[in-house]
Amino acid sequence: MKKQRCYTSLSIGLLSLIVFAACSRVDSATEKANGSKKSSSTSDIELLEEKPEVAKVKRSNQPNRIVANFNGDTKTEMGFNWYTTDKFDDASVWVSTSKDMADAQAFEAKAERVTSRYGQRDKEGNFIYADIKRDKEGEVVEKNGKAEINGYYTDKEITADNKDWTSGDNIGSLDLEDVTEYSYKAKASGLQPDTTYYYQVGSEKGDVSGTGTFTTSGENGDEFKFVHYTDTQNAYWNENVRNEADFGADTIKQALETAGDANFVLHTGDIVEIAEVEDEWQDIYGKSEEFWMKQPLAMVPGNHDEYALNEDDDLLTEIYNQHVNVPAENNAKDGGSYYSYDYNGVHFVVANTNDNKKSKDNPEEKALGKKQMDWIEKDIKEARSNGTNWVVMTYHKPLFSRSYHSLEDEDVQAVREEFMEQIDELDVDLALQGHDHVSSRTEPLNYLPTNESFSNAKIDEADKIKKEGTEYYQSPEGTVFVLPNNGGTKAYDDIYSKGVQHVHSVRPELDWLTQNDIDYWNSLFAYGTQPQNSTEFDDSHENARDSSTQNFAVYDVKNDELGVKIYQINGDLAKDENREVELVHEFGIDKN
Repeated sequence: MKKQRCYTSLSIGLLSLIVFAACSRVDSATEKANGSKKSSSTSDIELLEEKPEVAKVKRSNQPNRIVANFNGDTKTEMGFNWYTTDKFDDASVWVSTSKDMADAQAFEAKAERVTSRYGQRDKEGNFIYADIKRDKEGEVVEKNGKAEINGYYTDKEITADNKDWTSGDNIGSLDLEDVTEYSYKAKASGLQPDTTYYYQVGSEKGDVSGTGTFTTSGENGDEFKFVHYTDTQNAYWNENVRNEADFGADTIKQALETAGDANFVLHTGDIVEIAEVEDEWQDIYGKSEEFWMKQPLAMVPGNHDEYALNEDDDLLTEIYNQHVNVPAENNAKDGGSYYSYDYNGVHFVVANTNDNKKSKDNPEEKALGKKQMDWIEKDIKEARSNGTNWVVMTYHKPLFSRSYHSLEDEDVQAVREEFMEQIDELDVDLALQGHDHVSSRTEPLNYLPTNESFSNAKIDEADKIKKEGTEYYQSPEGTVFVLPNNGGTKAYDDIYSKGVQHVHSVRPELDWLTQNDIDYWNSLFAYGTQPQNSTEFDDSHENARDSSTQNFAVYDVKNDELGVKIYQINGDLAKDENREVELVHEFGIDKN
């Protein structure tokens, strides 16, 4: 019996390996042995003897899952991606300088046939779950090689206050339906710099999307803004219970309203929870479409963006790139891809921390393989030689954060020292991260070898000045690492603020850390917190995927100055509460 992914963490030694618990749990030895009239996964739900009739997956030839991505020269080019059920040979993107799409120029799209996998639902749209029979030891009972089923139920009656459910600990087994669809990629070229464009995607023989917009980049030093959020990571099992895609969409809505005139949005990974379940991509893209189509998305692959539903199945290394239209340097599509782009003289590097599969290039299964590391070095050196004033690294798995991943993930620890040394030697200004669902921002950091510090970092004591109440570092030689919590509902605790005993309790794999180690680690940060107050954090590093607090950051670049503001949103959408935005941290860097 293949186990579906549910989120119970287990680690070995000092370095973390994520192991996923079976999604069906049982409440007593009797139920384990004999089955139950009620679901063992959610004890209040009556089981059905017969599986509900599975509804057909809805077809849609209205372009959907639409996104505009940087692909090539941001002054003159833009990439686009979308989906339909049927193939349209005349599919195109139309680009115009007029909002009414007058004199639009058409660029042909290429269609790729894909097999999307959707969760089985009943006719009302509820997911159908099987309750798996287990023995007294909790092992799956099989007959003729197949798991025995106690019965079936849907998520119709499950409520958001069922924390075992929302956290993913108690969900049943979900079957998937294969559906043939088409993923389209188009690229507009020959555009004018520093120009606002409007676009539509679709087909003259079929349907055409609504109108989106973007602005091409301008000259080096021209002012621009971008928004950074991360880890929307909506889970299918909460779509009908406490929809996490709603929170992800509202986060970017609030961010764009706060920024006012953002030129693009950066998402640093984990767009979805389970990449194989297409319902999750549809949900987050659909809920966010209105806001995503207001500017391009610079997207970074996260580890969840390649996960299969069943933990024993191979990772889905192509599925991320089916949903986005970004370059792939070295033709490397491995749970995402790595590439770079420039915007108004700022050089952005997108690293792929899913590059952790064992190979000749990467025998130690590091988060970044040698080919990628070599490419990063060559790419940044070339950008510097071309006169770039700022270098910004963007990647998913953090080197520095206030939760457990940055000191525990095995693939990150394997590359930690050399990646930090590379970042320091290449004079990277900012490193924008995801993965640990907690807010944190370091001081400017320089590299230290492991034999001097487990952290591989020391603070660069750069001078500071204040401008309009905001503290700016004066030409720091170190790199500032930023992680603005999460754009979804899953949160991790700021475990290092609670002392060594708590760290050892909730993450036993970090039992090598002393209080002096933790004090030193905390000293590297200028800001760090988990804004959600959850009783789950009393004895766990994570919540029940029930946070109503999300964060985002706004970056304002003006030639030699870069200002950063981290904002917090509070308010429960599931209870129709008003959402309020507050500024919680800010800093800047001045190279003048």
